[in-house]
Amino acid sequence: MIGVMNSVEAVITSIQGLSASSEDLSALHDLLRGAQDSLRAEPDVNFSTLDQLDASKHSLGYLYFLEVLTCGPVSKEKASYEIPIISRFINSCDAGQIRLASDKFVSLCKRLKDHVLEMRDPLRGVGPLLTAVQKLQVSTKRLTALHPDLLQLCLQAKSYKSGFSILSDDIVEVDQPKDLFLYCYYGGMICIGLKRFQKALELLYNVVTAPMHQVNAIALEAYKKYILVSLIHNGQFTNSLPKCASTAAQRNFKTFSGPYIELGNCYNDGKIGELEALVVAKSAEFENDKNLGLVKQAVSSLYKRNILRLTQKYLTLSLQDIANMVQLGNAKEAEMHVLQMIQDGQIHALINQKDGMVRFLEDPEQYKSSEMIEVMDSVIQRTIGLSKNLLAMDESLSCDPLYLGKVGRERQRYDFGDDFDTVPQKFSMVSSLPRWRNTKLISSSRSVPLRSLCVSASSSDTLVAGGSPKEDERQSKVSSKKEGDDSEDLKFWMDKNGLPPCKVILKERPAHDQKHKPIHYVAASEDLQKGDVAFSVPDSLVVTLERVLGNETIAELLTTNKLSELACLALYLMYEKKQGKKSVWYPYIRELDRQRGRGQLDAESPLLWSEAELDYLTGSPTKAEVLERAEGIKREYNELDTVWFMAGSLFQQYPFDIPTEAFSFEIFKQAFVAIQSCVVHLQNVGLARRFALVPLGPPLLAYCSNCKAMLTAVDGAVELVVDRPYKAGDPIVVWCGPQPNAKLLLNYGFVDEDNPYDRIIVEAALNTEDPQYQDKRMVAQRNGKLSQQVFQVRVGKEREAVQDMLPYLRLGYMSDPSEMQSVISSQGPVCPMSPCMERAVLDQLANYFMRRLSGYPTTPKEDDALLADPSLSPRKRVATRLVQLEKKILAACLTATVDLLNQLPDTAISPCPAPYAPSLK
Repeated sequence: MIGVMNSVEAVITSIQGLSASSEDLSALHDLLRGAQDSLRAEPDVNFSTLDQLDASKHSLGYLYFLEVLTCGPVSKEKASYEIPIISRFINSCDAGQIRLASDKFVSLCKRLKDHVLEMRDPLRGVGPLLTAVQKLQVSTKRLTALHPDLLQLCLQAKSYKSGFSILSDDIVEVDQPKDLFLYCYYGGMICIGLKRFQKALELLYNVVTAPMHQVNAIALEAYKKYILVSLIHNGQFTNSLPKCASTAAQRNFKTFSGPYIELGNCYNDGKIGELEALVVAKSAEFENDKNLGLVKQAVSSLYKRNILRLTQKYLTLSLQDIANMVQLGNAKEAEMHVLQMIQDGQIHALINQKDGMVRFLEDPEQYKSSEMIEVMDSVIQRTIGLSKNLLAMDESLSCDPLYLGKVGRERQRYDFGDDFDTVPQKFSMVSSLPRWRNTKLISSSRSVPLRSLCVSASSSDTLVAGGSPKEDERQSKVSSKKEGDDSEDLKFWMDKNGLPPCKVILKERPAHDQKHKPIHYVAASEDLQKGDVAFSVPDSLVVTLERVLGNETIAELLTTNKLSELACLALYLMYEKKQGKKSVWYPYIRELDRQRGRGQLDAESPLLWSEAELDYLTGSPTKAEVLERAEGIKREYNELDTVWFMAGSLFQQYPFDIPTEAFSFEIFKQAFVAIQSCVVHLQNVGLARRFALVPLGPPLLAYCSNCKAMLTAVDGAVELVVDRPYKAGDPIVVWCGPQPNAKLLLNYGFVDEDNPYDRIIVEAALNTEDPQYQDKRMVAQRNGKLSQQVFQVRVGKEREAVQDMLPYLRLGYMSDPSEMQSVISSQGPVCPMSPCMERAVLDQLANYFMRRLSGYPTTPKEDDALLADPSLSPRKRVATRLVQLEKKILAACLTATVDLLNQLPDTAISPCPAPYAPSLK
């Protein structure tokens, strides 16, 4: 027993000694994780143990002990004793420390919720949980696991205003889908309680349209309330769900919501008597759902809707006429409804009490008052803020390694390019395929009937533009000489599957390595003008995952919960490859083998490079991204067998050899990378069709960042409309979205020196040890920044990017809370408040850029010399181009920073001390 006590005392001593700095806290966290089992088993650990700790200074250790002490079954006596202890801890704990063990903190807060519910006093938990949410949140835009619990308590305590206080934030980050469902559902109920029906509709709409593969109880209850609130607020009901609702919702909601659908249809008819009769007949079902009160409000709203219709037909009506027309009992009831509608602003009217006449008026609002201008301005500002958030998310997520890693760990999906709504984005027109060895697999596939797929792919061998017969014959003869009977087979398959005439032809250029066959590419077969359709491939020749798996629903299920689309396609093609000439894909596979994944610069994606070749990228963040992506592919490979048995019936022609026994990881990775480099992301199509392999598309199309031509899904086909004129024989170029060069290299194996979308990332974070961290975090959030902010430095916009970083960095140096807002909102290039502080900020930024530049092993002159060497290998050439372009952006940032330093009024001023300066990486 003495040894155990010494162990507990040692833990207490460690907590007291390691709670001062972030480095010590990390070590303390490891120690506590290792000791938690022994603490749970020690009966002498009790609440008096907490007297040796300060909840505000030793929050992490206090949390571990408190979590141990409060576990176990809930009783009223236990709850009564523990509620004040947990509440005091939540109010006094340090936010930075408890976030290190956020799961423990969430568990403790949920225990508090259980305690107050056991005591039937939910109001006692509202305040502490509101504080807990604020401390757990890194950003007001992030949904925590405690949001739903707080809203649940607010509902039970009828403290609607407290709950509404957290509903005004626009949530853009969610960890667990269930949290979002409950947050929006409970939030909608709180807004209903406050009669804020517009906000309630918005929240319930989020639940109804959220992605789901099976209908859950939360979404179903939300849909029922969504119908009722729509009737109350909008005065109408529509049978069709929003288009963005999931397939499961579209298919099942109406089945399980029969009485509500009937209610909505009856409401639309406008007949009060029939509506009331329906409510009486279905009252038991409405009562079981606890929606009878809302149903009665919907019935009452029908009177108002009918009155509103009268304003569109009549200028003057008597109260008795209104009562008769809308089926009210008498004129007095009509007067009450009209007065309430006037008060609510639903109609504008005057009632003459002498003769009982109602005169309907036009809306008097001229939109010129200061109040209305403020309302309009607030709406505009919110819209602008949401737009900025979406743009920032769109740009930052596409290149955030943490995001890609999280996607790989939690969902095992890959969206390798930038999210982009108007073009084949994430996996667009690429030309870099893996180098195949003896067991070459072909990649690039989407779903299409197998036979038609081969046809389309075959076009890569001898596809002749739909020009003159002589040109067709000539090209066929040339190809026949080179490939034997291949061209005849390919042409036969294309003709048989109905590929229409095209205005393109296949040409070739020599490979860097003379041992390899020349690289094929698509060129114009005749002069083309801007706006011409170069080719149009019917859907019967387009491969999509829906066709490969044979079922859209299962395609969505597999790619959401287990494998990415790329892995599913790679698995399918590997088995096709194994069949050799028996496969209907054989000619297509042969063409992709011929390409060897070399792309337009004759280099493969760095995912297929050796360790020595990856050293070409030393200094570039891309090297770490490559290694992380490779680990993600390995996790996909490890899931293959599971999915094989889940979806075995979909692969009926391959009942043999489970994947990991049939194919090594290296083979799978080659196929995966090839798919990544060839697949096109189509817009405005279903999830199971969004990734497509299109004949004449990648890897045969060249890629250009300043081009706007794209492969586009149209009715029954995928077509390419050129954005510039071409002479016969010119290579056709396409665009795959605004991707930086790091993405182009990682996904497709090339770098574009004229890429206007090239950029580097600078990550800045406020110091969590700063005593004013919370104040600074809130100031940053009010100005659209996060406590950990990602800045994107675009090529040619380096000076603007530096100036955008300065207000955020200044905030980290501030000590006077009254000055923080003015500093971060400063728009000038140099802050006039403190030259001392400004020099410190600029010095930190300059040192950061110099540190990044020094991480590259070569100088710009050495890069130029390497690129001038005609014998330089393609892989080293593209790597050198990438690091050269990154260094140019960093050097431009450094120059801009030094220029700002030179603008300071007194260069003799030394930088201010900065114990809590923001970090840069």
